[in-house]
Amino acid sequence: MQETWRSGKKCNMDWHILWSTFVLATFKFLFSGIPGAKLGAPIWEVTVASALGGYFSAIVFYFASEKVIEFQNKRRAQKVLKGTFKPKKKFTRTNKWVVKIKQTFGILGLTYLAPLFLSVPVGSVICAKFYSENKYTFPLVILWISVNSVLLNLLWYGLFG
Repeated sequence: MQETWRSGKKCNMDWHILWSTFVLATFKFLFSGIPGAKLGAPIWEVTVASALGGYFSAIVFYFASEKVIEFQNKRRAQKVLKGTFKPKKKFTRTNKWVVKIKQTFGILGLTYLAPLFLSVPVGSVICAKFYSENKYTFPLVILWISVNSVLLNLLWYGLFG
């Protein structure tokens, strides 16, 4: 769709591509740049849209994670009282991976890898669960989303663009 800036210059923005990139980045950040690369949208627009989608999801889920964790604990306590609680397997493959990343790379590794490979919502909750007391946790999540947005879109545009 062609639009005109106030200066009179023409600008060609595909809002449906940018909106789909934003929405995809809120849930599965790793693959959010592929549609833009395949459909020929400018790389800077797709990079900004994927970063904004990641920021939105990180803000919502990082700061809501405390309430989510409280809700899960209350629900578990209610099930224990009713006698319907079935203990789940504690050490799944994903749990082992998260703990290994935390022990090996610490806060930098977890804030970089968890939102990227798991998803931004799950990664933000995990980062908040382990490092909520550290004042640098959320800024690191935002920093790594920015860095990953640039790097991943360069990769996707190199492969598909």
